[in-house]
Amino acid sequence: MKSVERRNFLSLFGDFTFFGAGSSFASQATVLPTFIATLTSSAPVIGLSSTVASGVWLLPQLFAANAIAGAPRRKPAVLWPAAFGRLVSLAIGPFVLALAGRPVAALWVFFILYGLFWLLDGVASIAWLDLLGKVLTHRSRARLIGLSQAAQGLAGIGAGALVGIILSSSALPGPKGYALLLFLCGVCYTLSYICFFFLREEPDAQVGRPLPWPAYFRSLRQIVRSDAAFRRALGVCLLFTITGCATPFYIIHGLENLHFPEVSVGIFTGAQVIGGIVSALVMGRMGETRGTRSVMRLWGAVCVCTPVVAWVLPNLGGPLGSAGLLYAYGLVFVLVGAQGNSVMAGFINYVIELAPSSRRTVYIGCANTLASLSVFAPLLGGWMLSAGASWPALFAVAAAGPLVGLAFSLRIVEPRHRALGALAAQ
Repeated sequence: MKSVERRNFLSLFGDFTFFGAGSSFASQATVLPTFIATLTSSAPVIGLSSTVASGVWLLPQLFAANAIAGAPRRKPAVLWPAAFGRLVSLAIGPFVLALAGRPVAALWVFFILYGLFWLLDGVASIAWLDLLGKVLTHRSRARLIGLSQAAQGLAGIGAGALVGIILSSSALPGPKGYALLLFLCGVCYTLSYICFFFLREEPDAQVGRPLPWPAYFRSLRQIVRSDAAFRRALGVCLLFTITGCATPFYIIHGLENLHFPEVSVGIFTGAQVIGGIVSALVMGRMGETRGTRSVMRLWGAVCVCTPVVAWVLPNLGGPLGSAGLLYAYGLVFVLVGAQGNSVMAGFINYVIELAPSSRRTVYIGCANTLASLSVFAPLLGGWMLSAGASWPALFAVAAAGPLVGLAFSLRIVEPRHRALGALAAQ
């Protein structure tokens, strides 16, 4: 590995690792649902945290892809929006603390600031993902994703232990403990920004110009219509993400229906991190040696297994005992952690490899924006529960979508095979 590539690898490694560690303090599967549940009992609102994060992160990328098309460097397009986003992330915890006695106001302020952070991060991410394809080879990129997700998982184990300590402390009742966790999340996000600052990027020798918006949207339609491999991968991704209808509610199910103690939030956060570490190492190696198509299929298998395990385990409560059931239920969050890493190691890296380098930002923006349809999955889960659906019904829907996607994944192509075919045809 050349010295510049090694420098960039380490810069992105630090950025990736600290960002993931921060996300452990504000986990969308454990911490945020239980935090929102201290302010409201509405299931749709509890599921809204995942929807807000995914929706506002994905939607602006379609426009950012065209806006940066004429820039010879991508780094400034990351630094500026990310700088404002980090300031917002540092403000969320103090605002929640200040409004701890006013639940409705705390909810509004949380969702506004939380949404603003992810909006700014979404604007920055399209250039960040393009840099990932620009400054690293496909093997280095797969290695980076695997190692950094494993490293952020190791950091997240400590974060999970701290989550349990803070939430079980009598000195930080109700929203106050969550306010501290949200502030620690902002601190880690800021450290990730500092690491990225050291990345070195050479300017592109040839740069295009942003297309007029009508022509740009026509080009997006043309990509979807003409590139069958891209279209199939996108469809498979959307089917896999239907499993998200249950993700914010696994922890609620455990606390309210299985009567786990609140300290279990920390245990399950740690389990989620362990799942992330193991899957990162497996998927990183798989992506490096076998390609991103294999990672996509493994992602689908994990998406099917997660709700099935959550469905089956409570029926084993008698033989396991209450303590045994609690730790066995941690397997659900091990699988949730594996899912979180699969999106980056599988779908996003798949699109980066599949896209022609000259149109990579357009492909990424198009993929992420169309994938934003997945934000409705948690709302679907919240609506089902509020309408009286049973937990088994919710888990059945969460398993059915990715099961269909897994069948369709048998038809997606490996990007490296398509690249080799294109070279042979020249």
